[in-house]
Amino acid sequence: MRKRFALLFVIVSIAGLSFCNLSAYAQEAAPPAKPGADEKKPPASPAGEKAPEPKTAEKTAPQLPGPEKLLNGGNFWDHWKYVSEEEKEANRNVTWKVISGGKDQPSVLVCSGKPYGYIRTQKIYENFQFSLEWMYPNDPNANSGILLFTAEPDKVWPKAFQVQLHRPEAGYVFPTPGSGAKSANKLSPTMPLDLPVGKWHQCVLTCRSGNISVMINGVKLGEVTGCDPSKGSIALQSEGSEIHFRKLVVEVLAPEPATQPKEPVAQQKPDQP
Repeated sequence: MRKRFALLFVIVSIAGLSFCNLSAYAQEAAPPAKPGADEKKPPASPAGEKAPEPKTAEKTAPQLPGPEKLLNGGNFWDHWKYVSEEEKEANRNVTWKVISGGKDQPSVLVCSGKPYGYIRTQKIYENFQFSLEWMYPNDPNANSGILLFTAEPDKVWPKAFQVQLHRPEAGYVFPTPGSGAKSANKLSPTMPLDLPVGKWHQCVLTCRSGNISVMINGVKLGEVTGCDPSKGSIALQSEGSEIHFRKLVVEVLAPEPATQPKEPVAQQKPDQP
């Protein structure tokens, strides 16, 4: 009996070893599975059609430079050009003087008003917002103005659009007479503004796509449309009367109205000394 049991044990052991060897051999002989074999392939494009290209990031709007102060210290004449009837640049520092405002006070540009002429920015602007404050120190009938879209040649007076600062007609906008500038309409305020002598008053001008919008002391006076030319320098007139300017700021705008700044460059009322 013991001999039979031992013989049976030997036979079972031999059979088990043979089965293990066969399993190992089968695993080695089977080809390895390809990675991603179970993944579904995207459907092929119909014949003659190109596969859709991957989406690229949308183009962002160009970054605008932000507000620029035009009385920011340094050499004033690096940013402005002097034009006058006498055509003598030696007089420019007599007609136009920059007075430093000191600590926490803005600089003031003083124009004597003589001789007749103007200063204009060296830069050309097309879509922009320009703001300043002005004051006539003593003459209730003083006269001056802001020229927009000022074009060459430099002469008195150039091809441009004038924003009147003469007290009875402040805010009136018109092409400079005989210059060839033209627009679809003119802006004439319906009633004179209360602009006392010796006090600062604010003007905000928004120019976009050949249109000029005028705001004085927070009151929108109207708009001139279809201006030709529709780009050029910004100029300040010397027109016979002493006038003071301060807080000159220009901000370049995008051409599309949807990107207009939420608020004007200077919306608040002028600070009085």
